[in-house]
Amino acid sequence: MFTMRTDLQSIRIQGAPGAGTVRMETNRIRRVRAFTIVELLVVISIIALLASLTVGLSSIASRKSKESRMQGELNKLVTAIESYHAAIGSYPRDNPFTPAVNQLYYELSGTYFSRSGNQGFFSLPNRDQRMSSRAVEEFFHAPGFANSVSVDSGDKPKYTEEFKPEQVKRINQDPAFEVLVAPVKGPGQFTHNGRELTLAMKSADGTMVNPWLYDSSSAQRNNRESYDLWAVVVIGKNLVRFSNWESIPTDLGPAR
Repeated sequence: MFTMRTDLQSIRIQGAPGAGTVRMETNRIRRVRAFTIVELLVVISIIALLASLTVGLSSIASRKSKESRMQGELNKLVTAIESYHAAIGSYPRDNPFTPAVNQLYYELSGTYFSRSGNQGFFSLPNRDQRMSSRAVEEFFHAPGFANSVSVDSGDKPKYTEEFKPEQVKRINQDPAFEVLVAPVKGPGQFTHNGRELTLAMKSADGTMVNPWLYDSSSAQRNNRESYDLWAVVVIGKNLVRFSNWESIPTDLGPAR
């Protein structure tokens, strides 16, 4: 009998955990759960940090890419204008009323002049567009294009520059005309010689364009012996100017 009771007591002790044992197990589970939550919070924090770094680096890369494209286009146009000057003997004419609606594309491409009755017409080397002398006067406030030859002469323009389709946009006017455009979007207005002027123009397909600005005649231009060429673009939240009188892009402040 004594041996049997001892065995039963031993069985009870081993088979039925006491309150102390339950509390120890509960505390251990709580410790494990608390540690898992801490780990989760740490992982979330690391992911958030990596995401913010990725966004920041992506923003910097985008800005650098836009700056590089703008500077490259500016340098190409400066080279073309200087080559034009060497061939023609003068810099291309500008629009004295606004540098945004300028005839730079036509002067650098070269044009042909023809007559039909009492009306004169200018056409590009590819002959896909004709502009009347009246339209040239109306849009560009110029009597014509300096880099132009008569169709009947059989000659070619003294200087001809070829442009990629993305560098030129046809403006939605009647009749339409074409301008050289910057590869980055710009603001709706810009300041020139103390005046607020409209910059936003729509292309023939309805998209907004940002033309290169050109001034070769005003008394307020920065390059008094030659010309000013520049574009104002939106990079991030700021307006940035790229020009041929500044060695680096100029931050003009927040875009409006």
